[in-house]
Amino acid sequence: MLGVALEGGGARGAFHVGAIKALLEEGYEIDGIVGTSIGAFNAAMVAQGDFKKCFEMWSHVTPQQLFDIEDRHMANVINRNLNIKTITYFSSEAKKIITNRGIDTDNLRKVVDELIDEEKLRNSNIDFGLVTVELGPLSPIEVFKEDIPNGKIKNFIMASARYPGLKMEPLDGKAYLDGGLYDNCPVSLLAKKNYDKIIAIRLNSSRKLRHIDESVNVVEIQPSMDLGGTFIFTKDLAHRNIKLGYYDAIKSIRKLKGREYYIEPVDEDLIFSKLLGLPDELIIDIGISMGLEDIPPKRMLFEFILPNLSKYLNLNKEDNYQDIIIALLENMAKERQIEKFKIYSLLDFFNIIKDNEKESSFHKKVQISLRGLKRKAIENITQVDMNIINEKLLCLLEDEE
Repeated sequence: MLGVALEGGGARGAFHVGAIKALLEEGYEIDGIVGTSIGAFNAAMVAQGDFKKCFEMWSHVTPQQLFDIEDRHMANVINRNLNIKTITYFSSEAKKIITNRGIDTDNLRKVVDELIDEEKLRNSNIDFGLVTVELGPLSPIEVFKEDIPNGKIKNFIMASARYPGLKMEPLDGKAYLDGGLYDNCPVSLLAKKNYDKIIAIRLNSSRKLRHIDESVNVVEIQPSMDLGGTFIFTKDLAHRNIKLGYYDAIKSIRKLKGREYYIEPVDEDLIFSKLLGLPDELIIDIGISMGLEDIPPKRMLFEFILPNLSKYLNLNKEDNYQDIIIALLENMAKERQIEKFKIYSLLDFFNIIKDNEKESSFHKKVQISLRGLKRKAIENITQVDMNIINEKLLCLLEDEE
């Protein structure tokens, strides 16, 4: 059985719907879906068979739709346009929040009431579950829909999303807090129900999954870019994050290459053979630019140049030669503002970058921005001339045209 776990994260939940869209288009059939906080809401919409409605909601979301905050003032905060009207507005809102003992959630409740259909959800053959935390003493509540009393599913979804700072509404005389305080991506909920394949759609890739056995087969779909703040609900950011979720899921499913772009891989043996075929004089030129001398060319390439480039580009130990080439191309693509949300073949990606070079011949002037690269002290490198490195190494793709 295939189960999907949706991580909590407020406004970043737009990433969920992009990723689920990709899973459905790629032919995945979801048997069960669980979530925490905003993940519980999105999971309920999928489980009840209303994914299209969920997608539409996220495509048109505004701050005022979910919280009692005027859109124009939220936009001013995001754009750092803090004029006197906006400052006065939020000062007044702060007083209301203190008086109400938290941010009002009436608008959020209206969205839940409008879109969640308990009857459809209970009658669906897709499992649905969520996590919340009971207050006093703190104790996790992990439940599937059959464990929730009739007429209470919407209340439990709200309880799962009771983020600290939001106004608390008791449920059967008890207070609940956001489920993320215990398990923000409840993979364990599916594992306990014997799901043998689980996809975790993450919103915060820096955190490790919790409460799971290492034997559980989990595939993580992680965002390749920062998704923004928990409460930054804007159409532009939601649209960006929906696209990001879609393409990051496609990358995971099809095992595409790239850190910020989406590149179809080629046979690693082809890259290796082309590296072997690089003329010795080109390798020596690169080596000289890196402070390397008196080393046989092929040894210089594989034992010093490529490993040091990998460190310089902040790649992982398990990354291969193809990953190094793609990382070099990606930095050139970012410098030239090449379209991100598109699936490229490696050759097409190379040619788009080459065609974008307008100032002079590609081989005479290959420029790369080092901004954003994490600088590291690299042994055996006294000076790195990335122009020369790119010019020489990228020659290996040229004869593929």
